[in-house]
Amino acid sequence: MLIYDSTSLAFIKKAEAFLKEILDSAGIKVRTSRFEYNHILYPLHVVVFEGKEWGHFNAPYYQIGLNRKLIYLAKDSVVRDILKHELAHYLTHIIHKDVKPHGSEFREVCSKFGFPEDVARATMDLDESNLSKEGDLHSEKILEKVKKLLMLAQSSNSHEAELATIKANELLLRHNLDYCQDRDEPIYMDRLLLRKRKDTKISAIYSILKHFIVKPVISQGKNSCCLEVSGTLTNVKLAGYVANFLDQELDHLWKLAQKEDGLQGLQAKNSFFLGVASGFDRKMKQVKTHYSEADRKALIVVEQKLDFDTQIIYKRLGTSRSSHQMDFAANKKGQEKGFSLTIRNAVEGKGKKLYLTER
Repeated sequence: MLIYDSTSLAFIKKAEAFLKEILDSAGIKVRTSRFEYNHILYPLHVVVFEGKEWGHFNAPYYQIGLNRKLIYLAKDSVVRDILKHELAHYLTHIIHKDVKPHGSEFREVCSKFGFPEDVARATMDLDESNLSKEGDLHSEKILEKVKKLLMLAQSSNSHEAELATIKANELLLRHNLDYCQDRDEPIYMDRLLLRKRKDTKISAIYSILKHFIVKPVISQGKNSCCLEVSGTLTNVKLAGYVANFLDQELDHLWKLAQKEDGLQGLQAKNSFFLGVASGFDRKMKQVKTHYSEADRKALIVVEQKLDFDTQIIYKRLGTSRSSHQMDFAANKKGQEKGFSLTIRNAVEGKGKKLYLTER
């Protein structure tokens, strides 16, 4: 999970300056925010994340990631060595494309650009126990309460279900209002539901996630597509929970629609998925009519704060439109399912739990 706050941004600035020095020493030409290799420009992009590794290179996004704990635990010389290691992965990807992470090609690149032998190792001499715990206790408690309320929203008693849904949303709103008053809390970003290309299901999930006080963005790269979700730690983790559930539930609902209503074909399927998103949107707008005047004003404040904070991550966002032919019967069935949609565990049975993605 990526993190953005004033401390992390200052660390990123320093790390990118280190990277430029390392590239220059390796004889690679550096521009303002890119470096040149074989007459092609590549981005210099460092991000900070929470996880159980000190660094990583994310090939689809041309990003070098550094663990947040390096800010507090590592000397500059250690940060430089980790940057050299991840830069070697970057250069290996440029030169050799998809090869084993620490194979002969990687070692060859380290040697070619003069990186010491200890930099080529897969592990660094740091206390790994420092990486074993992460997250925020308060955030986890809020998350568990919201998940329990969402489970109650499955009740066959319509009044109880509606009340649980309202309570879950109010709890999220209160938590985020506290965040607005605490300017020091960082904003987090996680990448969910990696695909080879954009599809209608990911567009439907994108629309539904907007109701969980996060900023979802459909991010498309070369042969890759995912949902990037930004917000407070609690909201981003909840969005991961919801997205993983929806990824399976939309397929389940479509199979039911095929069986019960005789729907068939890709056009009907796409229309059905968009209908589910539209029905859920209508349901959530109805839920918000139960908010007090104070809560409605608070929601505006929270959403404006989210938009402001995510400008740190996205300087400029483009828009895209879907051009699917609509099957109105399938779309209507989807809207019915979406209006009654409740969020529950994505994986059930045999002791399996939902796994929240941390990156």
